[in-house]
Amino acid sequence: MNQERLSFQDITLRVATEQDFEPLYQLMTEDEAWTKLNGPYFGYQRPTREQFSEGYFSKLMLGNEALVIEYHQRVVGTVSCYWEDQKTRWLEVGVLVYDSRLWGCGIGMKALIPWVSYLFNTLDIERVGLTTWSGNPRMMKCALKLGMTQEARLRKVRYYQGHYYDSVKYGVLREEWRELEKLWRQRDHIYLFDWGDTLMVDDPSQSGKMCDWQKIQQVEGAKALLSGLAKYCPIYVATNAKDSAEEDVKRAFERAQLAEYLSGYFCFSNLGVGKDDEDFYPRIAFKLNTDTSQLVMTGDQLERDILPARRAGLRTNWLNVSSISHNENGFVRLEDILYREQSRMSLVDLD
Repeated sequence: MNQERLSFQDITLRVATEQDFEPLYQLMTEDEAWTKLNGPYFGYQRPTREQFSEGYFSKLMLGNEALVIEYHQRVVGTVSCYWEDQKTRWLEVGVLVYDSRLWGCGIGMKALIPWVSYLFNTLDIERVGLTTWSGNPRMMKCALKLGMTQEARLRKVRYYQGHYYDSVKYGVLREEWRELEKLWRQRDHIYLFDWGDTLMVDDPSQSGKMCDWQKIQQVEGAKALLSGLAKYCPIYVATNAKDSAEEDVKRAFERAQLAEYLSGYFCFSNLGVGKDDEDFYPRIAFKLNTDTSQLVMTGDQLERDILPARRAGLRTNWLNVSSISHNENGFVRLEDILYREQSRMSLVDLD
């Protein structure tokens, strides 16, 4: 593989560089929870730096059989492939997210989407397989959600810590992936949402940081919107608030019971610019390793949220609750935005 990057939503796959060695080695050896799920019945011995450098890391630097997963500008795992039988063109893939704090965020599945596409595009194969065991239910769920078919289940062939487990095999054919890839590409974008009066009520009677307010309130329909979209695409808050740092914004959303649907927060404190700066959205795109055309911005202020986002190349949804007269109407309810976005992802049909 050359230096081309593969991406889907907010993850990137790339060839490893020498600068990745130390952080990756520390991550995989300091947080070894992954070893309890990655075929632990084979046994695990922590590699020395020299062993890792000459072994798996060398493959990551070549990029033919493995790539690193980058998330939020940080290496968090790897994808790989190997021949079960090269003569018969039987290829298998694997994925590892070493940072256990990120488990359940869908990173593994998002990493496999561009990886499987890349393998079909560059190799003369008709099937990509994935083998796991019943002691790793997250990987089983990942394979099915990816669109693979469970092709075999060998019962009680993995013995580990006094219990028998099944070996489970999944696979997807080239013609099946061709259709699946179309659906995944319809979901290859990242949602940005304004904060005040878009997701949470900006109460002028209260002062100071919202996270410290006596009472905070969701905008009507916010929870349904975020929960509906978060199943398919990552969601970030993009706010112009200058008195609240990233942790303050997060704490406000935690109090509002909306934080579970959000992948992160962008504000003046971590971008260095506000929405009045034309570099606001490009900086977000840079931090997410994506292009502004992959971002979708929703906000309630046409002049501050919507028009600057469009000038930066973003697709937008204007929440126009007051039905302000303009050459476009926008959306009166968040529910309408949810319905529109679901239709774009082929989740619902529009009349």
